[in-house]
Amino acid sequence: MSHLVSAEVLPLKLAAAEDVEPYVYHQADGNIGGIDFDIVREIMSRLEVEFRLLSFPRPRISLMLQQGFLDGLLTTTAYNDQGTLGDMWLSDPLYISTVSTIVRKDPPPTGGASDVLPCIKAGILRDFSYRFPNLDLSRFKNPIEVDSAEQLVKLTMYGRVDCAISEDVTFMYQARRLDYFNDLKIVEEIGTRSIVIALTRRIIEQNPGLDRRINQAIEQVREEDFIDNTIIDYLTPETH
Repeated sequence: MSHLVSAEVLPLKLAAAEDVEPYVYHQADGNIGGIDFDIVREIMSRLEVEFRLLSFPRPRISLMLQQGFLDGLLTTTAYNDQGTLGDMWLSDPLYISTVSTIVRKDPPPTGGASDVLPCIKAGILRDFSYRFPNLDLSRFKNPIEVDSAEQLVKLTMYGRVDCAISEDVTFMYQARRLDYFNDLKIVEEIGTRSIVIALTRRIIEQNPGLDRRINQAIEQVREEDFIDNTIIDYLTPETH
């Protein structure tokens, strides 16, 4: 067991915002997998730090972090409550995530290139913070909130919304799974976010050097292309 983590806090209790394919989710065999899970597992394994993954709705994660029942977040992919994150230690970036406007392609009316539907009514994820400098949700007519990227894809394809505002990889992963990948188009980049591991200040203070060691391990796995290869692996059809 690593000397970096006190016995009383092992294993680390890290939260994820329920199943968010392809980042962290329960696979068909019952095991947990996903891009973020595999990356963090590799990092913590190199440090000999054990962790236990707990899945909750986003609002409950915020409350449990504030009350000290959790030690941190697996990653910030599906959790971006800036108020809570501002009080936590954040690692160096694992990778960069992009949030975009995604629309359904219109059939070509005269055999020409596909047109794109104008975005008046938007679909968004419930409890996800859309605080980006160039995004004003008030410009959309009654945005429809749903709980998952799969629901966003279906709303967009069925014409319930004109566009979806979502993290690119999550949305297009579900679109491919539902066989709608070629019917959708990213039309506008809303913003980018650095995806990081987030730990409470209490854990960092109890374990001097843990923050430095985590960042060193992140640098190692990035230099070895482990992160890029993991992302490619999960986005390759039929691999997972």
